Amino acid sequence: MLSKKQLKIREFELSDLEYVKDLIKRTIDICYRDVYCKEIMDFFDMFHWGGNILKTAQDGYIVVAEVQGEIVGTGSLIGGAILRVFVDPAYQKQGIGKMIMNELEMRATMNGVETVQLRALANAKKFYESLGYLTVANSLVEVDNGRNFEYYQMEKRLK
Repeated sequence: MLSKKQLKIREFELSDLEYVKDLIKRTIDICYRDVYCKEIMDFFDMFHWGGNILKTAQDGYIVVAEVQGEIVGTGSLIGGAILRVFVDPAYQKQGIGKMIMNELEMRATMNGVETVQLRALANAKKFYESLGYLTVANSLVEVDNGRNFEYYQMEKRLK
């Protein structure tokens, strides 16, 4: 587990865009390649491309997690929706995701949001449940060639 001294959570800057894009792409490639087919992987790449990250930065709030100046995690908040939470596979299970989520939830509370929502894939569902999120619905997303994947709509009431 990393200490707060080793890990710094800060607001996204435009100069972080390429690093964040690379982090997300690398994490998806490593963590999902054995789970999802090419069409679904292509959908993930398209959904998380740089233009969408920039739009999120304009419309909401993005944080990055750094260890010794290297971006190893990220997460976003738009209104009451948390999205694009990724931690580099080499740094997973060290508390970084939890710290990112705490920061996003704190920002949501400061913005007057009472309930935050997110969409989780099966591999992340237990992580979000451990933070107090409850599944409120399951949905399918259709992608090319008749392929689809399931995600869980989750939410948490903030104090």
